[in-house]
Amino acid sequence: MKTFRWLAVASAAATFVLVVLGAVVRVSGSGLGCGNDWPLCHGSLIPLFDLPTFIEWNHRLFAFLVSILTLSTATAAWLSLRHRRDLLWLANAAVVLLVIQSVLGAVTVKLDLPPQVVMAHLGTAMLVLATLLITATLASGEARSAAFGQERLGPEYGGPASAAVQPSGLGSFYLLSLWTTIATFLLLMSGSLVTGSGAASACSDWPLCHGLAIPAQGLAAIHFGHRIVALVVGLLIVRTVFEAVRRKGVNRLAARTGQLIALFLALQVLVGALQVWLRFPPLLVAGHIALAESVWGGLVVLTVLAYRDRLAMGLPSDRGRALGAEERLTAVAPATPEAPVVASWRSTLADYVALTKPEIISLLLVTTVCTMFIASRSMPSLWLILWTTLGGALAAGGANALNCYVDQDIDQEMTRTRRRPIPAGRMEPQRVLIFGLTLGILSFMVMLLGVNMLAAVLSLLGLLFYVFVYTLWLKRSTPHNIVIGGAAGAVPPLVGWAAATGRVDVAAWWLFAIIFFWTPPHFWALALLIKRDYERAGVPMLPVVSSESHTRWQIFLYSLLLLPLTAMLYAVGALGLLYLVLALGLTGIFVWYAARLLKHATLGWARRTYRYSLLYLALLFGSMVLDHAVGSLV
Repeated sequence: MKTFRWLAVASAAATFVLVVLGAVVRVSGSGLGCGNDWPLCHGSLIPLFDLPTFIEWNHRLFAFLVSILTLSTATAAWLSLRHRRDLLWLANAAVVLLVIQSVLGAVTVKLDLPPQVVMAHLGTAMLVLATLLITATLASGEARSAAFGQERLGPEYGGPASAAVQPSGLGSFYLLSLWTTIATFLLLMSGSLVTGSGAASACSDWPLCHGLAIPAQGLAAIHFGHRIVALVVGLLIVRTVFEAVRRKGVNRLAARTGQLIALFLALQVLVGALQVWLRFPPLLVAGHIALAESVWGGLVVLTVLAYRDRLAMGLPSDRGRALGAEERLTAVAPATPEAPVVASWRSTLADYVALTKPEIISLLLVTTVCTMFIASRSMPSLWLILWTTLGGALAAGGANALNCYVDQDIDQEMTRTRRRPIPAGRMEPQRVLIFGLTLGILSFMVMLLGVNMLAAVLSLLGLLFYVFVYTLWLKRSTPHNIVIGGAAGAVPPLVGWAAATGRVDVAAWWLFAIIFFWTPPHFWALALLIKRDYERAGVPMLPVVSSESHTRWQIFLYSLLLLPLTAMLYAVGALGLLYLVLALGLTGIFVWYAARLLKHATLGWARRTYRYSLLYLALLFGSMVLDHAVGSLV
């Protein structure tokens, strides 16, 4: 075991240096220092050296050393550790990944350094490093002794009272570490895209890019998008480090690892700023990549330590449901008579889908895609529609999942929401938080890479407004919550317009206004139906803090406002007469429903008004597309 452990550590260290050398190759422009030859260099094993050739040749030489060490680690596992299937599989996986990385390296040279292949080459190298770090950590006696043992437990687990530790957060901390590591990998890939596409120097200042302007497309958009992703992932890393240090009574090694990650992250941010201010000197660029690699490696180790703690406490790797404190005691106790209940993958998948609230996503996507057709002079490309739809669905799903996390206490009190995954006890809150954050990060990456920077920023702003302004602030503090908070649901037309044109015109803001003023009567009709739920949960919705009669009047007045608002798209010349006729007709029906609700004041009419409001918005945007299509034919 000792020989194997040292081989794994040496392989991981050598891989780390190899990635740094690869960064030096890229920033020095030495990627083709050996020409298009591979594995030879200018047709020979030891060529005549100039500086680019020397750098690239040493990079390849070090790659050969990493191959020898990795193969030696796998050989040691086969010879003496066949009983440790985890280590055996990991050691062999490192070899397989190394072969893939070598092939990608050859393809990179043969195809003159295409950015996508360069990014895949770096990504595979990071996976090799991660696999070797996992292997070394699992094989380390120090990591084993740092895992959760009886000497760290309270008296209820058979340990001394002075070292009492609550293990209830181990599962959630492991998931937090895991998803943070995944998010950091995505950040590394976005950084590779910046370098490979030539966007590294596209922004001349830091933290902004060309002053207060937000680049919507081109190399500057790629660079600035990487900074926004770095900000979001950086906050996630800070949260993970904080949790690791807070649990130092459980695992001191994990706490020290977290402190090192914090140091590397701070240095990386500093070096990142300096390389922009000093116009990207090669040494600082290479240092920035090395520090990013250090953060990534530290997170991999931290995740392994968190996983070991979870297993040492007797918790399964994926319970599929939330455990309360008493259940965790039962899971840890050696006399547990029953096996833990494990949710099927179908029910777990259904819970994740439920967190995104797909019924809400569908209406948001209708407004987004319809706006793309309206904004485009011709039909938008299918690929643009696909990427915009995917990015929008991820953003809305992430916002809804984060809403479920924030409102878990309210959901527990309301009949309509008690069956959601968190209040029903099927999913840990921390897992929902990480899921929502991951969807938000993926949404931004999809929008940035598949659409444009402006659409990505608008989509992210919509998510942040919904979570922080509406859910965290307005919802529990004022009956005007849905009036102001409705701005989040009105963002999709802006995203669709930006996706189709790369800008936001006046007509897009009128679409925003239509949804903004449609939201209150739509939501207040629902609030009349579930008023008792809101009373029980203490949410100050309008029917709760005011009379139902006042709420019905507000629904009627807001529906009347939609008449001139929908007509403005015709007035500004964005749409034609066919739209005007259909829009006034559809809005007139909405006003009629609101008037009937005002007169009859029954739950039946509240339900009918609510259902029509959903149909109304879809039909209204459909009439816009129809008018645009007819106008194009004429």
